[in-house]
Amino acid sequence: MNRLQFFFEATKNIRQAGTITQSSRFLIRKMLLPIDFSEAKIIVELGAGNGCITKAILEKMQPDAKLLSFEVNPKFVDLLGEIKDERLQIIADSAENIPQHLAQHNATHTQAVVSGLPLAIFPKELNTNIMNAIKNTLTPDGVYTQFQYSLTSFGMLKKQFTSVRRDFTPLNIPPAFVYICRNS
Repeated sequence: MNRLQFFFEATKNIRQAGTITQSSRFLIRKMLLPIDFSEAKIIVELGAGNGCITKAILEKMQPDAKLLSFEVNPKFVDLLGEIKDERLQIIADSAENIPQHLAQHNATHTQAVVSGLPLAIFPKELNTNIMNAIKNTLTPDGVYTQFQYSLTSFGMLKKQFTSVRRDFTPLNIPPAFVYICRNS
């Protein structure tokens, strides 16, 4: 899917996609930098979109690791299906259901969650459910990285996680904030 096709698909339901363009390599680098790929055996990706972050995660993952990529847009789910990697599990379901899908893969926890979900435009109840799913499945030494285009979600994340660090990526359209959240 080229940039123009991505734009048209994303604008069909902007409240679901949360963006009009794919992430830049600069944003992807900042999102993945906090993850210890040598230790991460199960990684969860939320809002996988067209797979630009998905592919970068797969490049860094160990051969025996698994990536559970959540995406609710059917066109994006189809695009993700074109990525041929046995470690990738595409999940066409809400991020609220992380625990159930981990259980299907004989796991209860993940070492890393990478998210591009548009939290700032989600209803409060949905955000609460997603945050609970992340907190309850993230290992004590795990990391949750989230990008947003505003600081709107910063307060919510600070209430949910013991440690929240923020970074900024001006070389993205639009420029984006990266939150690095931990439970310890």
